[in-house]
Amino acid sequence: MAIYLITFSFSTFLLMLAETGKSKKITKHVLVFWGLLMPILLASMRKIGVGTDTKVYTFMLYDAAQNAQSFFDYLGKSVYSNFQYKAVTKWEIGYNLVVYFSTKLTGSIQGVFFLTHALIIGFIYKGLKKIEGDFSISFSMLLFYLLFYGTSLNLMRQWMAISILFYGFHFLQKKDIKKYILTVVFATLFHNSGIIGAVILLLYFYLENESKNVNITIGEKVVDIGIRRVVFVFGIAILLLIGLEAFARILGAINNVFARYVRLYISGTIKIMPMQIVRRVPVLAILFYSWKRLKWKEPATPFLYGMFMLDLVTSQLGGITNQSSRLGYFFSVYELILFSNVVRSQQKRQRLIWGIFFLVYYTFWFYYDMVLMGRAEIVPYLFYFQ
Repeated sequence: MAIYLITFSFSTFLLMLAETGKSKKITKHVLVFWGLLMPILLASMRKIGVGTDTKVYTFMLYDAAQNAQSFFDYLGKSVYSNFQYKAVTKWEIGYNLVVYFSTKLTGSIQGVFFLTHALIIGFIYKGLKKIEGDFSISFSMLLFYLLFYGTSLNLMRQWMAISILFYGFHFLQKKDIKKYILTVVFATLFHNSGIIGAVILLLYFYLENESKNVNITIGEKVVDIGIRRVVFVFGIAILLLIGLEAFARILGAINNVFARYVRLYISGTIKIMPMQIVRRVPVLAILFYSWKRLKWKEPATPFLYGMFMLDLVTSQLGGITNQSSRLGYFFSVYELILFSNVVRSQQKRQRLIWGIFFLVYYTFWFYYDMVLMGRAEIVPYLFYFQ
């Protein structure tokens, strides 16, 4: 675990210097380059098996690409994965392009790992740079490392799709729907679940649309329209969770792609995952406390809160299979902005305390998930030559 925390710390330190320092522009670019390169190199230098999916499909696809005479020859091959032969075309074309060309350019699976995480981390960082709001990019990147870096070493294709959609969020803020839809299409080239971006599009315009408001009062207090809409989205999500079997049948009847993901992720009986609720309760309390101050400073607050509540609901999908809750990452990734905004919205004397809380809290959960529970199989970290 130490190598991860050391890498996260040095990367964040360099990004913080670039963000807050008074250096020349070229110096800041160099700091950002090295700051982002460190976690990318850590991902690329790992041994096959550090990250479950490296041995489930990445190595097989790499081997097929290495032995292919051309890209079309590669697409025509079959590989042995999960105890059966599968056509290379079973995997999305975007990821196949990444595997094939990085293999041919570098002749090493480390090259595949490098390009994969260069795309993931690059899109996350560029997304943070593009997104409108008063938050610390370096702090948000540190949150990414603690919350999601471990799973990104496993769910590589999905995290490529998530990071692309996250980058596209600034198109939503600018109401540039055409470009956001193109972003959704691009994301699905790396993982079919990128279609969730269409759901995020609808949620954004519902949660951020404050026209034709109808005031609701409880006692003498007016209930904020944003809170009402977050609660409504949360309620609908709970109902879908309760009626998951019926929802799965409807979704599966739409087309074969949805039917496949229904079988993989939402086909089964829900079991309550209390630990997933417990870990979010302290943060939920902080969010309720911070609503008014944050709503005043961050226009997208209702959307960000809505994403957190959907993360809470989808975390319960883990009761079906260990992989089912992975769909929640499409919503929880926006916590990078939300938590950083919460810290920045506090008075100057309190920012340090709140920042330390988030870092200590999620360092503990990183340890719990990756070390104690062994999720994603990234601990112990082994270099490729070991």
